[in-house]
Formats: sequence, C-alpha cells, structure tokens
Amino acid sequence: MLSVLLVMAEMGMVRDRRCQDALDLLERKRLADGTFPVEWTNVTMADRIETRGTYADWGILHRKKGNPLVTVDALYVLRDAGRVA
Repeated sequence: MLSVLLVMAEMGMVRDRRCQDALDLLERKRLADGTFPVEWTNVTMADRIETRGTYADWGILHRKKGNPLVTVDALYVLRDAGRVA
C-alpha cells in the first residue's frame, strides 16, 4: 500500500478522495514514537529482509519497531497529502 501511495504522491494525486482510506490506514500504522515499521516483504532470508531490485538495507523485519526507510517514505506521503506539517 505504501508503494502505491508513494506513486500517487509523486504524480501529485495523493489528495484524491480515492486515496483517503489508504491514507487513514497508513496513519493507523504509525507507532507511538512517530515511526513506521517494516510489515511485509516479498523475500526473506533468515531474519534479514532482502528485496529484489534495491540495494537498501531494510534491516530486520519487526512490526513493533520503527524503520527509518519506511518512516521517511510514509512521512513524505502524509506530508504531501496534507496530513502532517
């Protein structure tokens, strides 16, 4: 869902009413410390995440701990949608 919202933000369309449910869901995934976790990936090796086509180190898959790369993307989307300053 975040990847689709990123595309919509890059196209300047994330404020479209059809994105509202996805934006609401994204906001609910925010942790108490303001960060966002890695929740899913298509490839895992042991406890480390490896995603095809990227050299980013996504770290350890942990749904209760914030991930800086996911947090940057989520905050970019929410800012573009006018939901955070």
